Amino acid sequence: MSQAAESAALHARVRRFIDESLAGTTAEAFDALACDVARYQARYVPAVASALARAGLRPAELDRADELPALPTDVFRLRRVAAHPAVDDARVFATSGTTDALRGRHPFRDLETYRRGAMAWAERMLWPDGRRLRVVLLAGDEARAPESSLSYMLARFADHLGQGAWFWDGERLDVGGLERCLTEVNQAGEPALVAGTSFAFVHLCDTVRGALPLPPGSRVMQTGGFKGRSREVAAHELRGAVARLFALAPSVVVAEYGMTELSSQLYQPGAADGAREPATRYLPPPWLRVDAADPLTLATLPRGQEGIARFVDLANVDSAIAVQTADRVVVSGDGSVDLLGRSPGAPPRGCSLALEHLLTDG
Repeated sequence: MSQAAESAALHARVRRFIDESLAGTTAEAFDALACDVARYQARYVPAVASALARAGLRPAELDRADELPALPTDVFRLRRVAAHPAVDDARVFATSGTTDALRGRHPFRDLETYRRGAMAWAERMLWPDGRRLRVVLLAGDEARAPESSLSYMLARFADHLGQGAWFWDGERLDVGGLERCLTEVNQAGEPALVAGTSFAFVHLCDTVRGALPLPPGSRVMQTGGFKGRSREVAAHELRGAVARLFALAPSVVVAEYGMTELSSQLYQPGAADGAREPATRYLPPPWLRVDAADPLTLATLPRGQEGIARFVDLANVDSAIAVQTADRVVVSGDGSVDLLGRSPGAPPRGCSLALEHLLTDG
């Protein structure tokens, strides 16, 4: 079987897992599929092969997802992490950065698996009622930001729910245009999904005098941190401010957590179950497993202990299925994740050592 055929077959299996897992049953186990993806990557992604070799793991003997060595996110900045040549890239998503050399890159051969997973989990977590929503976006549109995974995802939301209105040009929020749009939405009584970056919502809350009430059934999705920005706002404070601005219950102001290096996203559960959840609690989809790892050894920690977030993302077929971050987390027994922020100071020792070994191995 050719490399392209192997990739296509794995994508088909992951898409089937996505569909079946949301229906409550799957034809194959998460661990078995994860290990098959890892074996494929060991053949075609040098960084994954090096990580497995360093861990003393033979691809043929893999049987548990939690034993897969995870690539630190910095690897995506310093090496190409892809099973396919650049000529086969359908899209390359990139992290934000002050210079091009500092940006992490995630090449995709096939965007359909990303789209399938993103839409399936957003539908479960943001519009489980199946309501038709006006889509109002405080982010750069896909044409302006082709390297932004967020813009790609939001464009798919707009495609599904109806034409989206974009109010961020990459540098500036069109507050006047947004106010006019939301006033029209409110007068028409059409529920809306307002989605964008945390920084854009902070700017909007600082700028608008009074409230911009939204019709019943509306909801908000905010995402991202404040890297490189002059002002930061705590998660619970931002949630409250956004709820007051739009005259909505805090339970329908839902934060999303995503990364350029991942293909899947986590959400706060409020809009899905109507409950007001802590501002730090997130739910991963069934095809994304999150564990806390020891910052020194990167070993998986028992549930309930604080560590740094390690992701096994089945949808990362053509890059690295296991990704290690410096975000501090506690993972509960039910798989929900408390996100506690970035580790302060230098990268955790375990990440630094793993990165050093991967770069030494060429």
